[in-house]
Amino acid sequence: MQETQEQTIDLRGIFKIIRKRLGLILFSALIVTILGSIYTFFIASPVYTASTQLVVKLPNSDNSAAYAGEVTGNIQMANTINQVIVSPVILDKVQSNLNLSDDSFQKQVTAANQTNSQVIMLTVKYSNPYIAKKIADETAKIFSSDAAKLLNVTNVNILSKAKAQTTPISPKPKLYLAISVIAGLVLGLAIALLKELFDNKINKEEDIEALGLTVLGVTSYDQMSDFNKNTNKNGTQSGTKSSPPSDHEVNRSSKRNKR
Repeated sequence: MQETQEQTIDLRGIFKIIRKRLGLILFSALIVTILGSIYTFFIASPVYTASTQLVVKLPNSDNSAAYAGEVTGNIQMANTINQVIVSPVILDKVQSNLNLSDDSFQKQVTAANQTNSQVIMLTVKYSNPYIAKKIADETAKIFSSDAAKLLNVTNVNILSKAKAQTTPISPKPKLYLAISVIAGLVLGLAIALLKELFDNKINKEEDIEALGLTVLGVTSYDQMSDFNKNTNKNGTQSGTKSSPPSDHEVNRSSKRNKR
């Protein structure tokens, strides 16, 4: 019961901090969102993808057991193809044939097949959708012609040619902006909690009691206008300042004192 009460008090304290530092939290979210928008729309380079499919063609067989063995063997061969097709042996020729300036594209070429499938999906990511298409088609073409020499396989066929996808897969504006807003809110909340943690000023009675001290009394807050007001003879405040006495009034006062 006591632990539940302490947790409730802590949660209330956190909500009080959020309400107190709400402006700081919203400002942090705004700044991070602006930075995320600048990166998304002006800095980040768009990335496009192109894919083509290869298949290890199975020979016809009347024996079901032999056919099953051939399927298993071809699936294992497909796993080997996945590694060979993205190797420099193939991709260096692609770079040479397409006159690409560098080999950085090789890290963006992947080949994979689904479980128990002989179909190999060759995917290329590149900053230009049409060059990505050319890389995918040229890679599939070179591998099909070199498969017999590299793997002693003569039945690798291309199922479909790649298509240029003009819609980039990255960056994703909605996702990036959502992440920016969340990151900004978290950052603002962290800053607010740290400011509250390291704030050692005494702002209210609870701060004094937290130090183990007793509050002896409380005075109301004064404003600067209160110090500019003068009190009259009856003890009430007057909104106008008193002017210094004139020489005539001083002489009359001195004569009364002599009498």
